Amino acid sequence: MDSESSATDSTETASERLDVGFLPVEVPGLDGTGATYTAALLIRELSKHHDVTVYVVSQRTADRSQLPATDRVDYVVRDDLPKLPHPLLTKIDVVDDLTDRLERHDLVHSYSTGFIEPLSTLSTPTLVTLNSYQPVCPKGDMMWMDREKCGGSGRAKCAACIAGSAYTRKSGVETTLRSSYDSLAKLEFVQDSIAAREGISAYHLLSPHQRDDYAEFGFPEERLKVIPHFDSGEFAVSNPEAYKRGGDPEVGRDDDDPFTLLAVGAFKYVKGFQVLLRALPSILDAGYDVRVRIAGAGPHGDALRSLSSDLGVDDHVDWLGFVDHDDLPAEYAAADAFVYPGLLDEPFGRVFLEALASGTPVLSSDVGSTDFIVGDAGVRFESDDPESLAHAFGELRDDYERYQAATSEQLARFSREQVVSEFRALYADVHAGRSPTERTETFETERTVVRSD
Repeated sequence: MDSESSATDSTETASERLDVGFLPVEVPGLDGTGATYTAALLIRELSKHHDVTVYVVSQRTADRSQLPATDRVDYVVRDDLPKLPHPLLTKIDVVDDLTDRLERHDLVHSYSTGFIEPLSTLSTPTLVTLNSYQPVCPKGDMMWMDREKCGGSGRAKCAACIAGSAYTRKSGVETTLRSSYDSLAKLEFVQDSIAAREGISAYHLLSPHQRDDYAEFGFPEERLKVIPHFDSGEFAVSNPEAYKRGGDPEVGRDDDDPFTLLAVGAFKYVKGFQVLLRALPSILDAGYDVRVRIAGAGPHGDALRSLSSDLGVDDHVDWLGFVDHDDLPAEYAAADAFVYPGLLDEPFGRVFLEALASGTPVLSSDVGSTDFIVGDAGVRFESDDPESLAHAFGELRDDYERYQAATSEQLARFSREQVVSEFRALYADVHAGRSPTERTETFETERTVVRSD
């Protein structure tokens, strides 16, 4: 079957209403990771086209008043689960007990990466979203010793990496022990997930680089389909220029005002905030007046604040602490640029869409598929290289209007309509037993974004 006729067939079949079993990562509607948030968005959108039963399997308490949709959506709730011997392993046991019920659906879609092994035995078509590296890496980041990208797993290798990373992070005894226990308990889980990979009908990936990573781990390439996150519209502001110009859209940006950078994320070593802080002296020495606003919290926070003091840049840094999701749009919109200094290849990074939706260009480390997401609306720099970040800042600052003007066009590539349409076609392909890669790949072509050399 050629790709053109396959695309036509999938579009026509996508109108069929299916009975879908959906397993989110966590209780949809509660605060959590980007995967939790996106799962709630998908439930709302896909329930407009399919009958959806959501299987909530969680150690948290599910408040039905906060669940994201009720029209054509049923909920099967298994909450308040014990955390021991391990939260993920407890959830897998519950999904094992639900397999007879899951068999009744036309299609089962797990937005959690944790359920490859129990779902691999189902006779009904299955789709698993790989929104993390959990099935192939006990730490979930594919970073060997937190220093470089890992090229493959194995029990002994993974155990050594867990121990070495715990030493590198120096996050305190309690945090280190908790993190190490969590990772060590997943050693067998990773091996089980890899062994069961052929039993899943198709996999949904968030970005091209993530698809390539999983292909290298032996996941069947013809079953790997890239569909990114979509713009939820929640971070859009009516006039971002008004925010960036102090509330007056008629007044141009005053170059005497500091150029504001916003960074958002958990305070972990691999998030790279230390790289941003180390770049500040070079940026200031180059004559730029800059202010960095950092929103987040976590175990690496004390070390970051100490580093800021040691570098003498405290007067240029605002520590915002944890910022509620509802308050983030204004922070993005008020910033002149968003900066992501992370060291690891995030599967996607919803923060980039949040920045673009606010009319805010991006400075990003050259990891993962940041070129695919940011496009012409930003500048990349070498990961873990403060001088490269400082140089990239200069490029963006000196040609700021051009990068900012590109934000709306780049964001349009991730429209809700396009992404939901791709999911409907993917569901149709999986249900019909077609390979999802037979169709033209809408999101496969990576865009080129300027990188500072």
